[in-house]
Amino acid sequence: MRSYLFALVAICAYACGSSPSQQEPPAQQVDRSPFANLGLRYDGYYLESRGDLRYAIRFFPEGRVVLANGNKQGEADLPKFLIRETQGNPSIGLYNVMPEVRGDSIYFVTRPEKGEISYRGKVMNGSLVRFHRHSHITGVSHDMEYIFYPDSAQASTEQR
Repeated sequence: MRSYLFALVAICAYACGSSPSQQEPPAQQVDRSPFANLGLRYDGYYLESRGDLRYAIRFFPEGRVVLANGNKQGEADLPKFLIRETQGNPSIGLYNVMPEVRGDSIYFVTRPEKGEISYRGKVMNGSLVRFHRHSHITGVSHDMEYIFYPDSAQASTEQR
């Protein structure tokens, strides 16, 4: 009986298996990021300097955008807030939002304590992202140029 059972298992295994030549090639890895093909970098952050104010932004492959606002004196601390898990805190200018990507443009809205600020932007190259920022609170608009800083630049600044 054992030899009969062994033979049955062997036949089933042979019938169900496929030879290596019949196997399908592995599927190609597809970038499912909403930012795919835009040229964004994820190994650092982008920074806009406007007078004494600093606006930092970081993009994450799954489509998340984290923004932190501050001043020149606190500039070195801004990247520490640009983490995927940040809860955001509008009272200090910290936001974690999911944008909408349409064609080659990125759209999102931040909600400070009162009102909204809308962003419409485009990646110019891996080192520069431009956003048109419009405050629905004050009615003021700005064209902002965010310059890329790799994470390694932040580490070398902290060592000084």
